[in-house]
Amino acid sequence: MLPACTLGACLAAGFGPAAAAAAAGLASLFAALCAGRLIERGLSAPVSKVSAAVKKFIADNYRLAAALPKEGWPAAAALVSSANRLMLELGAFRAFQINQVVEERGKAKALIETIPDGALLLDDRGGIIYSNRTALRLLGIPGLSEEVSIPASVTVTALAEEISRMLASEEPYLKACVELPRPEGISGPARTYLLIAAQFLLPTLKRPGRVLILRDVTQEMELEKTKESFFQMITHDMRAPLSSIMGYTQMLAKSVPKTPLSDQHIATIIRAAGRLNGMITDILNTTKMERGSMSLSPERLESAALASRMRDAHAPDAERRKVSLAPVTGDGAEFYGDKVLLERVLSNLIGNAIKFTPPGGSVELSCGRLDGNVLFMVSDTGPGVPKDKREVIFEKYAQMEEHSSMGFGLGLAMCKLAVELHKGRIWVEPGKGAGSCFKLTLPAGEKPA
Repeated sequence: MLPACTLGACLAAGFGPAAAAAAAGLASLFAALCAGRLIERGLSAPVSKVSAAVKKFIADNYRLAAALPKEGWPAAAALVSSANRLMLELGAFRAFQINQVVEERGKAKALIETIPDGALLLDDRGGIIYSNRTALRLLGIPGLSEEVSIPASVTVTALAEEISRMLASEEPYLKACVELPRPEGISGPARTYLLIAAQFLLPTLKRPGRVLILRDVTQEMELEKTKESFFQMITHDMRAPLSSIMGYTQMLAKSVPKTPLSDQHIATIIRAAGRLNGMITDILNTTKMERGSMSLSPERLESAALASRMRDAHAPDAERRKVSLAPVTGDGAEFYGDKVLLERVLSNLIGNAIKFTPPGGSVELSCGRLDGNVLFMVSDTGPGVPKDKREVIFEKYAQMEEHSSMGFGLGLAMCKLAVELHKGRIWVEPGKGAGSCFKLTLPAGEKPA
């Protein structure tokens, strides 16, 4: 329908109905064009400018070169104002984020560069994502470039071979020690390095890589050798006088008049000498087993009888410490093992249980079977072993801080080596209610060849 005012004006002017209708249509079209132009200038153009400005803002890494001018209708001007404020705030937040990342990266780099260990991040092809200067120096790499890769660029042959083995492995965590050949004309100990390789996954790479740590452990290894030499010297030098003490004590036991006091004193000397002899034996056995020079002398044994003998041997010590040492319980089983070595294992476990159990506490021994193997258990009501120490206590010289003055920390290390030499397993669990329960299993098969 044509606008009535336009149509009436045309008729009044003498136009015919058709001409009047055409004129009215043109007037409507003109009005629509004018309205469209006004809408474009007042709303569409500002919106288009805002859209283009936002795209440019993102393309320029969230940097706003200049604020958009306010134009158009009030609603469009409000939109432009909001867009300006939003882009300014996003730009400020982006700059803050970048500064934070740069600062944190700087801290991490400063930390990595100051530690004495070499540290590298490698991709799955051996390319270096990051490396500190120490790592490049230890590996003999003069500097980083696109051509540098691991282990191809490593100039230290022994390290290159071990790193190559680690990178080829599917294991998530690997550790190895590498002793480098001593250069000709250079005195002092050969350098020894500990290598640790662990898998990681960076979301940005979308594929796994490796963290590689290189640590110079030469001093630690030399200290370890010094300890070994010291203990070897002590044990060998103590064997002769200890044998004399035990021999003359046995002679005294036969020659002095029998009185309760003399018997008690002689028994104390014999017991202390026996304990010292056991410690010396443990040190020597530990060294032999670590070197792989320890050979077993297996014989048929019965688990309950073996445990009972060792229980009876420790009964006086338990009585002196006011600790209840219960008779051996459980079903015994026959198996083959080195009697002397296993006696030392059980003696250490029982002795430790008595030593760490307070007066009034109790120690229990039991035998049985577990998964077809012979099982020994030594339980106590002492302080127990914290969860984070249950693996560590079987390492050499490892001791809990509260008991650091009670021995050298060799007994459990010897036990672990001896049990593993028998193809068995030893571990510790929490006791019933309190204390610890040490368990060991040994194969119950035929006599080994």
